[in-house]
Amino acid sequence: MASLKINCARLNHTLHSTCSQWGAHPSWPETGMCRLALSEEDKMARDWLVQECKALGCDVKVDQMGNIFAIRAGTATDRKPIGMGSHLDTQPAGGRYDGILGVQAALEVLRTLHENDIKTYCPLALIDWTNEEGARFPGAMMSSGVWSTKSSLSLQDCHNVRDEEHRKLKDALEDIAYLGETLCDYRENGLECHFELHIEQGPILDKEKKSIGVVTAVQGMKWFAIRVMGIEGHSGTTPMANRSDALVTASRLISSVRDTALNTRLGVATVGVIKSDTSSQATIPAGINFIIDVRCSTDKMVEDLSSKIFKAFDKIIEAECNETSYKITKTWGLPESIFHPNCIGSVRAAALEEVSDDEILDMKSHAGHDSAWTSRVVPTSMIFVPSKDGISHNPNEYTSPEHWSLGAQVLLNAVLKYDERAKTREY
Repeated sequence: MASLKINCARLNHTLHSTCSQWGAHPSWPETGMCRLALSEEDKMARDWLVQECKALGCDVKVDQMGNIFAIRAGTATDRKPIGMGSHLDTQPAGGRYDGILGVQAALEVLRTLHENDIKTYCPLALIDWTNEEGARFPGAMMSSGVWSTKSSLSLQDCHNVRDEEHRKLKDALEDIAYLGETLCDYRENGLECHFELHIEQGPILDKEKKSIGVVTAVQGMKWFAIRVMGIEGHSGTTPMANRSDALVTASRLISSVRDTALNTRLGVATVGVIKSDTSSQATIPAGINFIIDVRCSTDKMVEDLSSKIFKAFDKIIEAECNETSYKITKTWGLPESIFHPNCIGSVRAAALEEVSDDEILDMKSHAGHDSAWTSRVVPTSMIFVPSKDGISHNPNEYTSPEHWSLGAQVLLNAVLKYDERAKTREY
């Protein structure tokens, strides 16, 4: 087992050939990706993955959210599968590594075990979680949240979420033939544990010249939909002093989101979506919608930063002294997630087999991942590898072959270490 090595060249070919075939961004075909969840490109990548897993003798099942579970049998009949999960969907202008690497590395683990005729004690499950990005259907890590039963969004809620063309998620699942019959519920389709290899998507490992991040937690986060209301009017005939301009007020509120996060240093807050009711050059806007994304190390800090942002909003509305107003709707949230010491220990021991201790860093994830939801119900941890300059959700996203192949090897090692402990009934 100690000498078992993944095939780096094969993983490299698989990663890049599948990205080139299914979802390469038309403006950045060499590096960029646009493989939105449940699109035709996503279907083709899924079909290929299912075929590859079945060729390795895996039993493949698809649940009600389209999550794919490709299960390789173990010798034990009373143990659930050790999960290796991530996602194949991307941002509209994303890169080739975010999520995709985790699924492809899991496939390489299965291939390596298969060609070496290695039988594990626990079954192993490669998992492709649906709509992790939330780019097409709003709600990041949507399907792992449903599977965990801990998300505020139910299966029915998620099935009814619509994309910008008003297509329901459930209809999109049917369109690509991935509306499965397996219940999307960990109590019905469970795992022993969950490991996820992912690029860091931040600058810490790259800046500190570390090779492996042992992820111990994921920070908390919340999304708020803000509706700013004003009074519509003619842009040429309404005196400036008499205006209740929703867009002007919204711009001040949005600036205060950034300023509050900077000044309090509690965490980060971002506005990435803005929509106007009218979008007319000759009309004073009466309604503006925008989304705030708040992320902090702890749930309390999320609450504190959110509270301070909305207090700043109230002061701005008072200062505007017109008829503009706002309302808040909490749309999504992910509590702070603490990973399990058994999985963390397996990852750290696995990394130490490949690199020295000074190349390893214990760290918290500042981005959300499916592992955050799995950690609510099964032992979980993650493996991070460096992102060049911390760039992600961008065609310039890059992780070197040296680092992603190391991450895949650590994934293999960690799974085998956990499996060995499970066999001796330590886990």
